[in-house]
Amino acid sequence: MKYFLLLGGLIGLFSCSEKRETTTPIRKELVEAVYSSVTIEPIDVYKVNASISGYLDEIKVKEGDFVNVGDVIFSISNKPIQLNQQNAQLNYELLKDSYSGEANLIEEMRLDLQSAKLKMQNDSLNYFRFKALFDKNACSKFEFDNSNLGYEVSKNNYKSLKKRIVRKEKELKNQIDQSKNNVNASSLRTDDYTIKSNITGKVFQLFKEKGEFVSMQEPLAILGDQNKFKLKMLIDEVDISNIEMNQKILVTLEAFKDKVFHARITKISPKMDERTQTFEIEAEFVNPPKKMYMGLTGEGNIVINEKKNAMVIPRDYLLPGNKVETANGMVKVSTGLSNWSYIEILFGISESTVIYKPE
Repeated sequence: MKYFLLLGGLIGLFSCSEKRETTTPIRKELVEAVYSSVTIEPIDVYKVNASISGYLDEIKVKEGDFVNVGDVIFSISNKPIQLNQQNAQLNYELLKDSYSGEANLIEEMRLDLQSAKLKMQNDSLNYFRFKALFDKNACSKFEFDNSNLGYEVSKNNYKSLKKRIVRKEKELKNQIDQSKNNVNASSLRTDDYTIKSNITGKVFQLFKEKGEFVSMQEPLAILGDQNKFKLKMLIDEVDISNIEMNQKILVTLEAFKDKVFHARITKISPKMDERTQTFEIEAEFVNPPKKMYMGLTGEGNIVINEKKNAMVIPRDYLLPGNKVETANGMVKVSTGLSNWSYIEILFGISESTVIYKPE
């Protein structure tokens, strides 16, 4: 009797172990999509960099501030540059004064030229007077030669001074132009130490603190549009051929649980990133959240195909070779759309067909 009960128990256990999961096809809306993680960025976002190196002297903004185009956001210590600019300005003013101011060097030389001209004219009269006397043997040859020499010296001195004035005038003009260029160049270098915003938007992040050393390779801040945001996604190369402009994206964000937002593709990178083997795409919200923050993350499903009343089965019920196991054995089926959970069945079985989950 005990033997019979034990045997009956073993048969019962064996029968339970033979029980398998089954299902039948159902009708539902099926969406075929390409999945990617999503990162939120402001439109027109850019990293602020310095065009020179130095120590950060002032930070005019804080994170979250609104700035306009041209607003000063950083200043870098520029004491040596300021001294150079002051020296350049002083030199420029000195040269201008030498050319046309109270210390007019050209005017002074012109007065010397006038004196030289008067002396030349006087020496000329003296020469011709001695020449007339010499012709009449009324003076010695020494006196005549001496008057001639004085006239030639004063005449040469006048011509030389006249040329020196022309040369000095050109020289001063060139020096003034060069000095002005130095002032402008110094001013431009000074401007490099004042960093201004290139856009109207929000300060999303600051990377440096006052007094820190700044190099041209390091970003100082991130600025961007405070009202318009874009989505950035990385698409695997095996899926990129299915991606097109304006395709619909179903987006879920970690900050907004249980909400689905719609977006559309606005940009597809024409070149693959060889390091990640992915293509970067951008999209814009059709119905954006009321509050947006830079750096939000989530998931996006780019809709490739969708069907309202598709007959589907769970993906894990489909065997290799597009076959399913039924009470009548293996049956080959024709498939259509699919996603991570379901696959569409076009032909081969009906909604009443019971299929077994593969062991």
